[in-house]
Amino acid sequence: MINCLLCLQPVKQAASWEISWLLSEEVLCCASCLAGFEKLTGPLCIRCSRESSDEFCKDCQGREFFLDSNRSLYQYNDFAKEYMKRFKFQGDYVIGAIFQKELKKYFVASKMTIVPIPVSGARKLERGFNQTTAILKQSDLRYQEFLAKKHSEKQSKKTKRERLETEQVFYLAEEIGSSEKEIILFDDIYTTGSTLNLAAQVLKESGVKKVSSLTIFR
Repeated sequence: MINCLLCLQPVKQAASWEISWLLSEEVLCCASCLAGFEKLTGPLCIRCSRESSDEFCKDCQGREFFLDSNRSLYQYNDFAKEYMKRFKFQGDYVIGAIFQKELKKYFVASKMTIVPIPVSGARKLERGFNQTTAILKQSDLRYQEFLAKKHSEKQSKKTKRERLETEQVFYLAEEIGSSEKEIILFDDIYTTGSTLNLAAQVLKESGVKKVSSLTIFR
């Protein structure tokens, strides 16, 4: 009997095809917990995945963007917030595996080099791991750590305006080869898009032609 990684209750072996397809070849999460994650459905802004009847939502219109597009998978609802609290801040590393099937499907289709959003050395020491690379590792996805990050105040402690006005905190950790024409950034949460846009700026200035992103939550 397999136990759900989130609630630890036994997962019925008669799990639906949908659950098996979404998570992995083995069921990692029960139907009840899975239902807590609310999928984002269209129409969505192509820049930030916010619900929008227009190509670009009002928040994205008029902003300077280095990031070409973003796709987010789930709403950052209360259930998602509790999940991230447990995974990111309480260090429950193993629950980072529950999105592996969906991530594999998306990234294999994109065929682009995956670059995870880094955390500073101090933040990694504090948490014990970088949440973005942890999720990718548990999904058995290959990635390139082209970017590094200077230590700064947590984004969660900043106001929306402060996030939008954040100074550049990323820099190249290693030289990017000329063959890297398209890159897809990976992060856990899209809030204002400032973090991803700053990361995209560094990559674009290094010669990368196209930078998109995927996040778990929006």
